Amino acid sequence: MTTRADCLFFSHFQEKFIFSSLTRAFYNEIPGGREPIFLCIGVDRSAGDSFGPLTGTLLRQMRVPNVIGTLDRPVHAKNIEEVCSSLAEGSYVVAIDASLGSARDIGFLAVKKTPLYPGKAMGKDLPPVGDISVILNVNVGGIANYLFLQNASLHTVWSGADLVARSISTALFMRKKKAAGMLSAL
Repeated sequence: MTTRADCLFFSHFQEKFIFSSLTRAFYNEIPGGREPIFLCIGVDRSAGDSFGPLTGTLLRQMRVPNVIGTLDRPVHAKNIEEVCSSLAEGSYVVAIDASLGSARDIGFLAVKKTPLYPGKAMGKDLPPVGDISVILNVNVGGIANYLFLQNASLHTVWSGADLVARSISTALFMRKKKAAGMLSAL
């Protein structure tokens, strides 16, 4: 279970003022002077597991650069190792993926200063990815994780993806304005 103590950010997607808090977390954590890569993990054939590719698609629509993993070109268990091996050495990677957990954790969004372990809920043994990880708990975990991912609330997934994409886009815009001398630090 993820707790507030091990996160840069931990909040339910419906909490008040979450947009500004999440934007501030991205603004403070994504290093200036380096173009981050947004690695959005998941598939488009499962409501719960589409959080990553949906976020990637929204980031692309917002013209955020260096997005890998969208609804039309997802990054998943079968291609993630190849995708990760093609990343430039020393890249700053923001890994974005869905997770399963307890019923009380559904809808909680976490940003951690640690890599994530893609496919863990499905019993996959894949290498960790990301300098920071963005995780949305989309449903409960249990014996039939595939079914739990399939039956996740699309509202939760869409709301989380929209929130993360808008927050990242805004944080990068603010960083660009600050670099141009047009914005004071948060």
